[in-house]
This record gives sequence, structure tokens and C-alpha cells, in this order.
Amino acid sequence: MAKRSSLGGALGFVTLVVTKVMVAVKEYGEDVLLGLSEDKLGPVVDRFVADLVALAKAASNVLRINVGGNRTTEQVVAAGNYNWSNPSITSQLFPWRRRSGKRTIELVDMTQHGFPSDYSFADSLAVLQKLGLDRPVYEDGLLTGEQHSEKQRERPIMFPHEPVVVGGRSSVVCLWSDAGRRELDLGWADGRWDSGVLVAGVRKS
Repeated sequence: MAKRSSLGGALGFVTLVVTKVMVAVKEYGEDVLLGLSEDKLGPVVDRFVADLVALAKAASNVLRINVGGNRTTEQVVAAGNYNWSNPSITSQLFPWRRRSGKRTIELVDMTQHGFPSDYSFADSLAVLQKLGLDRPVYEDGLLTGEQHSEKQRERPIMFPHEPVVVGGRSSVVCLWSDAGRRELDLGWADGRWDSGVLVAGVRKS
């Protein structure tokens, strides 16, 4: 069964958009917009829909996480309810550092920033800096996997936090999906990443 939108399905979504558009038309230019002929209206509508889809995609890649609570790394990983998690992600190597409040995670598509095929760890940090985003910490990755569990099914997510040495390799937290299975894993910071992997940054508070 197809998942219904939180807006009540396609009809509810279209009704909401039309209502918002009509309010905006009356406020910003009713005479100009309503005076368009049918042949000129088509390209305007096409551009509007394309922009609406682009903005919706961008909004879907902005995630709020709650960082409060007094839990261990093991408890947060368990709460993520993964099909598989890397056994090295423990309090010994990834001790939970007590923090509170909320954080806003922004997922960056590297293909839109000059990396059509792959990118390095340094590339990801450079793009975050260019966008004015802070570097995440590994807790951000674990909390994102717990609180936005379905997001990694869309595309993998890499968190370019300060690497942790695991098994002799500098590693960072990654959220993956493999044949529908949600996985919490570690990736090598000194390797290259497929541009299909989103990069997580943190909006400045």
C-alpha cells in the first residue's frame, strides 16, 4: 500500500498549494498573473512546479534532532533499531558526550557542488565551509539514525566528524541502506566517497 502524505494525499496537497497560490496572487500581482494567456501560462506553471519540487527536496534534507538525555552510546545505537550496526561503535571508542538542546542537520548533495562522481573527505569539509555549515560530531550521526530512521533509505549519509581511529584506520559514522536493511556503519576518512552519499553538516545556532 502506498504511503499517504501527511498532507492527506495528492488531492489534499494540490488543494493546499492552490489555496496558498491564490492568496499570493491576490497579494503580489493579481492583474498580471490572471491576465496571462493560456500559451504563456504553461511555461510559468512548469517553472513553478519545477521550483516547488526543488524547494521541497531541499526542505526534506533539513532535519532537526534532539540531543538531550542521559544515555550511553550503546543505548542510542539500540534505540536506532538498525538491522545491523558496526560492533566497534561503542562507548569505548565513541564515548557519549553529554549535550542538550536541538541541532539542525543539513544534508548536502555533492553532485550539486562540482563532484559528479566521487569526492574526498577534504572535499566534503570544504563544501560545508563554503555553505557556512559546521562540521558534525559523531553523536549527530547516531541521533539522526535514531530520530529520522527512514532518511537513510533514500540515500546513504556520511558524517564528516573528527575521525576516530578504529582498527588502525581513521573512521567516521555513516548511515546506509542495503536491500531495504538499515545499517549503521563506519567509513574510512582517507578513502573516496561516491557522490550518491550525502554529506551531513550542522547549521550554525
